[in-house]
Amino acid sequence: MLLKKNKAEFLNCNLAGFGHTEGYLVLDELRPGDKLIMIREDENRHDSDAIALFYVPKHKLPQGTQTYFLAFDGKNHSVMEEEWLVDVEADLAAPSKKKKAVKEDEVMALHVGYIPANSNHQLAMMLDMGYEAIYECVITSIDKEAHPNQQVQIRVNVLENNL
Repeated sequence: MLLKKNKAEFLNCNLAGFGHTEGYLVLDELRPGDKLIMIREDENRHDSDAIALFYVPKHKLPQGTQTYFLAFDGKNHSVMEEEWLVDVEADLAAPSKKKKAVKEDEVMALHVGYIPANSNHQLAMMLDMGYEAIYECVITSIDKEAHPNQQVQIRVNVLENNL
């Protein structure tokens, strides 16, 4: 008897650009199995197929950490605001002098990198077609001693059809 799988591997790679983001702030917090949120950056000037990866921290971030508010409409995530800085005293993320409370359908996230440019074309195309809900991105391994672009290994899975 064959067991029915509820997901299949679509892509296995290193998290690109980790050394160029503030992901190092949560390196000790990241664990295999943690999910990353994928957001298309079709207007990225370096790569029109760019897929940014965001991590929702489990612990308080240091003062001045660059964060983003992501909204979830039940199917897709999107960036609500440009960058926000963590204001430890207010225990909120705040851009400059304005303060913003996190709404129920929003989450504060840290940009930790990208799907590598040499592996993102097909996935970008599928996300652009509205199939975000059938994909998940998870951390598979972490090597704190490796070069920053090889510290975090990720896998993108295709989930059983839940559209």
